[in-house]
Amino acid sequence: MVNTLTDATRHRHLASRRRRTRGWLAALALAAATLLAACGGGEPELPAAVPNPVTIRIAAFRGAETTALFRIIPEWEHITGNKVELGILDRATGERAVATDYVTYRDAIIENAEENLANYDVVIIDDPWMPYLAGGGKLTPLSPFGYQTDLDLISGSASLGMWPPPFGPLPPDAVGVPRGAETYALPFVGNVMMLWYRADVIAKPGTIDDLTQLLRNPDPAYIGSAGIAPSNNPHVFMSWLASRGGDVFDRDWRAAPLRSSIALDAFDEYLREASRLRIPFSEFAPERYEPHARMLDGTAAAAVAWAADAQLVLTSAVSDQIHVTQFPVGRKSSTLTGNWLLGIPSDASNPEAGFDFIKWANSSQIQKTSALLGVPPVRLSLYSDRELISRFPWLPEVSHALQSGYIRPRVPAWDVVEGVIGCALDRSFSRLSALDPDNPANAEAFATVSREELLRAADDIESVMEGWGYYRGEEYWGTASNERIQGDPRDEWTCTVVTP
Repeated sequence: MVNTLTDATRHRHLASRRRRTRGWLAALALAAATLLAACGGGEPELPAAVPNPVTIRIAAFRGAETTALFRIIPEWEHITGNKVELGILDRATGERAVATDYVTYRDAIIENAEENLANYDVVIIDDPWMPYLAGGGKLTPLSPFGYQTDLDLISGSASLGMWPPPFGPLPPDAVGVPRGAETYALPFVGNVMMLWYRADVIAKPGTIDDLTQLLRNPDPAYIGSAGIAPSNNPHVFMSWLASRGGDVFDRDWRAAPLRSSIALDAFDEYLREASRLRIPFSEFAPERYEPHARMLDGTAAAAVAWAADAQLVLTSAVSDQIHVTQFPVGRKSSTLTGNWLLGIPSDASNPEAGFDFIKWANSSQIQKTSALLGVPPVRLSLYSDRELISRFPWLPEVSHALQSGYIRPRVPAWDVVEGVIGCALDRSFSRLSALDPDNPANAEAFATVSREELLRAADDIESVMEGWGYYRGEEYWGTASNERIQGDPRDEWTCTVVTP
């Protein structure tokens, strides 16, 4: 059923997010001293001083994505004369503080939108929140401020700030509105899933088939089993699925693609590859949001992980051997994207100053400041910047991955859909934990379990989509102009896994 996180699940979720944030910050701390001078190079696209300064309130969380953003605020204040109050508002005390974890920040943003609290002038938005915020009229359109399409922005990243979405199935409550009719937010972090691999163990794979064969036949000098880092993170499997040519929804929001032979074969293949190192599920299950962990400690020869985390490679014990590249081709190469955007709430007190800030934060010079700290930019021109490539040689590969990336379907409560897929992974790994995937006698068991669990996931997804109103038909939505698809980004899927 759809529910909020249980206390135990919330604790694990927050703990994992905090570990991920600490990892980012540790890497940033090592790099900050040497990068600070470089970050000041070049004149930024400076905003003008304003005759009547105001104070804008920017909702923010602490993480690798926001480090550069925090650094530019004093300069923006100095130039414009405006002031910034940073953080989320504690309604009990009236004080503002930067959120330290994802869930606390997300809940504050959605609560502000839901209750029209008018607490912020600029909000940092995870792209799956856009259907709820933009689709629900909770963000200010940018065209009244004179915003025009910026051709230097990666098209997929820019499209995430548009509503209705110019890609994928059209949300039924957006019937009759042209796709991409308005831009409501600008991207400032361009994240995407990448392949990390040990160059001393395998060569760079060109296809998924190459990857699986190389892992079965590693360099003869390598001692031990070569395998991909196991992960129950739905982002990892969805990247594998998309590159094999699969999807979650068809144009009518049915989960039929998950019932196809493409998806069933991809799920079976991923489970077998992720089980090859024979790491017990109980050991890697808590690492859901750290799919790179087994790569950094030298356990795995390959992993599917975020580009924004690749900066951690530089501090790994095997950093000289870890390469980061675009995920290999199945039918195509298309891995999950995960961008962060800046938008202006519809009830902002100072929307003009808010737009001035997000336009500057989106500029080339400020984007480079962020990129020098290891955060993937959203501007194409920066992916050919020699200084950036010298520090992070994988950046050109990130650019290719972003341009062909798989964008999550626009569902207001997308975390529920991801939760269902994550639950299918949990149940499958639990059921298969005792089996050796390289033993031909176990092939039927892997195929049976993967089929049962993915078909169950498809049924569960359609059940919740039915409850949210996706299948009411155009006749209903064409006349219900004030109705909206139900659900919001705080909703979660409650998963039950029975340990064998």
